Amino acid sequence: METLNKLAGVSDITSSTTSRPKDFPEPPPIPEDEAHNRPSRASLPLNRQPSHKSFRSRRSNSNIVPSARPSEDEARQSHETGSGVSGGEGSEDFEWGLQHPCYPHFNPHCAPDSDESRRTRVIRVKRDWLASGDLYPQYANLYPEILDPWVSDTDFRLLIVALNKRLEAVFSPFTTRAWVDAALGVVTGFLWDDAGFTGVKRGVKGIEAFVEEWNEGKRREGGDVRLVQLRKTGFVSLDFVVPDPGIDVAGEGVEDEPEH
Repeated sequence: METLNKLAGVSDITSSTTSRPKDFPEPPPIPEDEAHNRPSRASLPLNRQPSHKSFRSRRSNSNIVPSARPSEDEARQSHETGSGVSGGEGSEDFEWGLQHPCYPHFNPHCAPDSDESRRTRVIRVKRDWLASGDLYPQYANLYPEILDPWVSDTDFRLLIVALNKRLEAVFSPFTTRAWVDAALGVVTGFLWDDAGFTGVKRGVKGIEAFVEEWNEGKRREGGDVRLVQLRKTGFVSLDFVVPDPGIDVAGEGVEDEPEH
């Protein structure tokens, strides 16, 4: 029987199948749920560089004249930082740049040549498109640690939860009020919508009142922070206006001020 098996090649096939799994690498582990792996905080990277604009803001406030041009080592380090190349165990979850949650953007909610534009920056919380898609706005519950001097972690998360609940109640298309408003709009030739009787328009006014109340509470506490109304950002981001922390990356095309 063994002779017939050898002639038929059965023993060779059996031995090859038993030894083949040893040649393959071990399968990777099963990934966990992506929702549990999403970070809840974003910290400032250690390899960031101050920008020329921040130098100007500090110069106007403290009347300290720094060197007009950075050294070659600083310029090289700034270029490496802006390129986002990092490696090793100290690499950040977010590359430092415009997409970083802690990046202080220029304030687009004021005149470019105003004093407020020179003194303030905007910390931007992005919209969470994975939560509900484009059905209704929802903002990411990712705390930028750069807000710590003005907004605590607890206050930030309470604000995000409150706004997300209000936005879902106002803009969700599956509520009874949304169906009633749609039916009345069709029956009245959309005069119901033009008159401002829909739940969405009333709900947006309630959200604006909530944001204004939050800003007023921060003013009473002495906090130098302001939340921009959501309609001004198109409900795409949540903008916090804060004093210039002086840590944004140096941008190209910024001319140095002459020394006095």
